[in-house]
Amino acid sequence: MKQKNIIVVVLITVVIFVGAFVGFNIFNSSKAEKLDKLAHQCILDGEYQKAVDYYSELYDRTNDGSYIDKKREAVELLSSKNNYDYGVNYLKEMKYVDAAKSFLKVSNKDSVNYQKAQQRLQESTQAVIIASDSFAEDDNFEASLNLLNSYARVMPHETLVIDKIKEVEKTKDQFKQKKQEEEKQRALSEKKEKEAREKAEKLASESAQDLMKEKEDNKNQDNQDKQDESYETDDNKRLIDLCIRLVGKTYLVTTENAKIYEEPSNKSEVISSIPLGSEVYIYEAKPDSGQRVWCHAIIKSADSLKSYDAWISSNNLEINDEALNNEGF
Repeated sequence: MKQKNIIVVVLITVVIFVGAFVGFNIFNSSKAEKLDKLAHQCILDGEYQKAVDYYSELYDRTNDGSYIDKKREAVELLSSKNNYDYGVNYLKEMKYVDAAKSFLKVSNKDSVNYQKAQQRLQESTQAVIIASDSFAEDDNFEASLNLLNSYARVMPHETLVIDKIKEVEKTKDQFKQKKQEEEKQRALSEKKEKEAREKAEKLASESAQDLMKEKEDNKNQDNQDKQDESYETDDNKRLIDLCIRLVGKTYLVTTENAKIYEEPSNKSEVISSIPLGSEVYIYEAKPDSGQRVWCHAIIKSADSLKSYDAWISSNNLEINDEALNNEGF
């Protein structure tokens, strides 16, 4: 009888233990199933960090190696999401190369961020094109090409960038050729201007001597009727004095669009009109009956810097000689 009671107790204990074990497994299995569903939903929602945490807990509960694999996939997706976020920040900071690098690291398994990353890559490419154009418009071709080439190393198959590199290189070459031609023309112009100036200085010296001689001859003339009346008046004497003082000096144009002529006459052919502030180096001067002096000069335009060998009226010049100003010139 006693032995039967012991057997019954043992059987009851075994049943309780088995029941508890089965119940625990059922409970644990139900909890694991719930956690697995939560982790999967987090993957769909892009909440990859939560998915990583759930898979870690599932492995701890079940010791099932499949959850290690799922956790590894969730970690990769989390890295993908982080790269997308980095790319967005780089794009805001206008670090387009770094942005492209980050967006390219977004996994195509990342259903939440992959397509967005592709769209952001297009935005980044367009931003690079716009930035390179801005540099090129400022003639900063080196900066433009550096940006494009850096981006092309990250996105070697991006045709928009490759085509833009070719375009900027072509524009750079054209700009360089233009600058070389301008420099060549400038050097030629300076050479011609120097030669003209040297010639003008020589003529100015000769003209000044002729004017001094004319003044001296005029002073020695008597008042006979055969004398030229243009040399009888004080005004003409002052004009000759003005001619002498003007020759060999540089003056500024004081009127807008001052006309310059082929000959010392306002009825002569007009060569051009020059702006206020243009430089006038006078190497020959002739008095005019209209109370002015015609100045033969090397004239350098203030806006185009082009030089002319032409005649201009003294009325268009800034004559700073106080004595002459007192005379009304």
